[in-house]
Amino acid sequence: MQIPASNLEIIPTTSVLSDPAYNGLRIVRAQNDQKAAENFRMRAYQFQDPTSSLTPVRATLTRKGYVGDPKHQRIVAMCHPSLRQFIDLVRYDPAAPPPDDYNALGMKEAHERTQSDFKGQKAQNRVDFKEYILEGIRGNRTLYLPVISGWQSSSVFDQTAFVAFDESDPDALYGFLFLPKAPIMQADGQTQTAAEFAVAQSKDAVEQKGALDQLRLTLEIELNVDERSAGQSFADRNGRGSKKNKNLVINLDTSSALSDLRLRVLKGTIFETRLATGRNTGTSETATTNIVDLSTMEQMLLDVVSEGKRKPEHFKHFHVEAFLPYATEFIHLLESSFGKDWSHPTPTGQDPFRRLYVHAWPYALKAIAIAYHRARFDKLGPLAASIGAKDTGKKLEDAFMAAADKEGNENAKKYEPEITIDELKRRLAEVDWLRYRAHWISLTGYNLAKDGKKKTVKLKTGDSVVVGQAQNTAAIIHAVATKLLSDTWKDLTATIDETP
Repeated sequence: MQIPASNLEIIPTTSVLSDPAYNGLRIVRAQNDQKAAENFRMRAYQFQDPTSSLTPVRATLTRKGYVGDPKHQRIVAMCHPSLRQFIDLVRYDPAAPPPDDYNALGMKEAHERTQSDFKGQKAQNRVDFKEYILEGIRGNRTLYLPVISGWQSSSVFDQTAFVAFDESDPDALYGFLFLPKAPIMQADGQTQTAAEFAVAQSKDAVEQKGALDQLRLTLEIELNVDERSAGQSFADRNGRGSKKNKNLVINLDTSSALSDLRLRVLKGTIFETRLATGRNTGTSETATTNIVDLSTMEQMLLDVVSEGKRKPEHFKHFHVEAFLPYATEFIHLLESSFGKDWSHPTPTGQDPFRRLYVHAWPYALKAIAIAYHRARFDKLGPLAASIGAKDTGKKLEDAFMAAADKEGNENAKKYEPEITIDELKRRLAEVDWLRYRAHWISLTGYNLAKDGKKKTVKLKTGDSVVVGQAQNTAAIIHAVATKLLSDTWKDLTATIDETP
């Protein structure tokens, strides 16, 4: 390109108009604006200056998602850099993240929430991927490398510019992207990215003539991303049909209706800050920071809503208001009944609450959720039966409520509760919830010691007690729920310990 004359007036990046069709990205329309094309050819734009700290890359700029709604469309650049360009563009090695840059850009929390540490098998996967790439560089094989999807912080979006040479498709512009030299964090392709960084630093790649410039990759860069949308991107990519940590995905999935319900009912309660997310302290027998994990809480709410007969994806945003009063009542019931026992930290001279109490384990909490659903069956039954109701003449929310009203009116006898809500509260208060009581061991079974006998544990009180099992299975959950609702529920009030 021609070097601009010294008297050429430099055009500030801030003077390039922000394009509302592309979420405010600064776009130079060089195809249709001859003056703009000439300015670009003469390197008159500030973002073209080598001192501007921007990296130019040929790219296709696209609007992804539902482009009819600017609030939810995604602005993504697709490019095909060499390995050398890739390292210069991305700057973020997930196996060794750059502390200065990614802290300053608000990426530290996103890293901790979505990026796994390269330890154990993940570290080995990085090595294996590196060796695979090196085999391709040596000519031993053809490389089939997937697209690496990343995002760049919204804090540098205002510095970003795009020069469009081809606008024949308004949703896919071809041209030059001028990208700030800021880290690009992976939404997908973390292990491959770490392997690429390892390859770039390896002796084999450096000594292989032209390897850094001849290895071509495909990089998708989502622009204008904040921490929340980065988390949502991770949840959406990894929460549908994958085997990612479910608690981590649920924590980041801020768009689902079930997450909305959870956040609203837990606000201000004992559960609000005591849920295991997959990246913090767990819910082992001796851990007391968290009461349950997010996956368990989600299942508890589904049990309240439909006795677990509906999946999370069946529960929509217009269902939330109908179920909110009951989910709220259920959470408050748990807090008032057991909150005093869920101590953190553990009081001196006392054992951790999960070692002592049945109601601190997922199977029991899910059983109580089912019991609550049945105690409110006259209200919740018709609502649950109407999830998924459709009426072409009505909006979905109107069709849902109409179907629920019809179901409740026409089948009132079908939805008679097994017990009243007041009776359930009374029973929960009178039950003896200590794990080592004989009535719980008869329901859940006991753990075995190495000698094949009942396993015991010595409590801080000095007593040796039998360790009851805490199997989170459908059979145990429904056995406990059925017992709570049965005429023989008073068996659970006994104070007799299981004999070792």
